[in-house]
Amino acid sequence: MPAPHSALPALLAKIDALIEADKFREVAETFAAFVKEHPTTSYLAAEPIPFKLNVRFSKKHGSSATTTFTLRHTTWASDVSVALKQSPEAFAALVAKYEADLAEIAKTVKKVA
Repeated sequence: MPAPHSALPALLAKIDALIEADKFREVAETFAAFVKEHPTTSYLAAEPIPFKLNVRFSKKHGSSATTTFTLRHTTWASDVSVALKQSPEAFAALVAKYEADLAEIAKTVKKVA
């Protein structure tokens, strides 16, 4: 009997596309639907999302702004994980707040060559 195929790679690819399109509410909705269908995968499904957001933030606002933001908000990745599991609204609102903070920081930090 072949080993069961994991549904996680397809989920993470979909989440990558949603994050790239700044569809953060949809990220949380997709996560919630997946975990409802696959309850034992909650941790594995949630764990890469803050990293994926960090990559997006760095592309969009620059690595200097993202690093500065992280130094000022050392628990942001944990806070994102909590909001993700709370509700799509909570996740989208927190990411929007962080995006606004990052945009402000990006105006003041020196660009890395």
